[in-house]
Parts: sequence; structure tokens; C-alpha cells
Amino acid sequence: MHHRIGIWIAALAAAGLAWSCGAQTDGDLREPFKRWLDEDVLYIIASEEREAFVELTTDEEREHFIESFWTRRDPTPDSAPNEYKQEHYRRIAYSNDRFAWQIPGWQTDRGRTYITQGPPDEIESHPAGGQYRPPSGEDGGFTANHPFEIWWYLWPDGGGGEGILVFEDPTMTGEYRLTRAPSAQ
Repeated sequence: MHHRIGIWIAALAAAGLAWSCGAQTDGDLREPFKRWLDEDVLYIIASEEREAFVELTTDEEREHFIESFWTRRDPTPDSAPNEYKQEHYRRIAYSNDRFAWQIPGWQTDRGRTYITQGPPDEIESHPAGGQYRPPSGEDGGFTANHPFEIWWYLWPDGGGGEGILVFEDPTMTGEYRLTRAPSAQ
């Protein structure tokens, strides 16, 4: 349980690093391909895939790569819609609608989390601040005089357990930042 949260937080940080460094490795790409790489699939593309995509030399190769990228992730390749692709773009749209601050929602910590992990099983929202009391036997309670949200994820297929993520807005500007995973403390 704690191991999965640590890995996920490290992946979240790496995705942020990849986003900030993306323009350095794909500056020669035309806009639709650059946007696909640096926005659409930023959080879900493997580094090896990214490197291979940047090395392509023609738009035709890039279009074929993108088609293959989605096909490899399609849970039901024999059906017409690609459910994975549809869900991914739905999550981006939801993040942009729900989590935008002074930047698009997909770039925020909550948006990045929503896109990569999906909707949490439960959200506890404290728009005026308040107190977090963890379940018995768990450390990590706190009191905040600023807005925060707690997201719970249950991972029954990944060894069981749950992940608890805390997003806080200490500046009270609407920018919620991932600050801790109390269950991992």
C-alpha cells in the first residue's frame, strides 16, 4: 500500500519534469505532433516511446506511430471505439473543466492525478479549511486554515490497500497542490 503511493508520487514528479523538459527534445515537430506529445499523452507515454517518436522523420511515420500507440492500449481491439483513448481524452476534458486555475486543468496536480489515476473512489472537500482525522490506527492528521481536499483511491487489483492523497491551497487562490499522502507517513 505505502510502496504503491511512493511509486505513484515519484511518477507524478517525473511526469512534471518531463513536461517541463519536453520542448527541449521535440522542438522540430510540427504543432499537431508537438501538442500530442507535450500535452495529450504527456503523462501516459513511456520514455522509450517518446524517444522513438521524436526520432521519426516524416509526418506519415508520426501518424502511424500515434495510431499504433492507441491500438496497443485498446482493451478491446476488435470493437470500433478505443475505450482507453476515449477515457483518456474524457479525463483531460474533465480536468480542464474542473481543475483549471491560472493554467489549464491538465497541468495542475489534481488534473495530472485525475488523468493518470482516474476518478478517486472518494473525495473529502474542505473549501474553508478544517480538520483531517485519519482512520484509527493511521497517523497523519492535521488542521488547516486553508482549503484542502483528500482523495481516496482503492487499489484492489494492485495488491489491495488504499491511497490517500492530500491537495492543499495554502494561498487560497484556487491552486491546489499535492502536499502529502498521509497513509505513507
